[in-house]
Amino acid sequence: MSEDRPKPALSGRVYGEIIYWGTVIGSIISIIGSMITFVTKRNYIDPGYLLSAIWQGKSVKEIWEGATGALPNGHWYLQHLFTGNGIAMAGLAFGVFVVVPAIFSAAIMLLREKQYVFSVLAFIAGIITTVSMFGWISI
Repeated sequence: MSEDRPKPALSGRVYGEIIYWGTVIGSIISIIGSMITFVTKRNYIDPGYLLSAIWQGKSVKEIWEGATGALPNGHWYLQHLFTGNGIAMAGLAFGVFVVVPAIFSAAIMLLREKQYVFSVLAFIAGIITTVSMFGWISI
């Protein structure tokens, strides 16, 4: 007995594949960064202090000020990319950033499928997401 299932649109499959593999890659990078954090001394923030402060219920601001003296701004991990903390955060950032190429790719596929309204909306969402990630607007 064969069940006829509707096949998802190409735009949806493209978006899903990019998100899936980007998330997997970002997760692997974050795991490697976390392992480096706990097995080496190449850290921006001491993992012992970080875990202790979390268990004590300190706020994010209190933790950052206790660890580095101030809250970081923007993409702080790029300056500390060769530390375990920097690699872990870069993996997280990559996993979040992957939505940008995914949404623009889906917008192109929607344009090819002649779904003009959804394509324009996807491009607008991609632009808003991109400028937000650069810190040019905050939402």
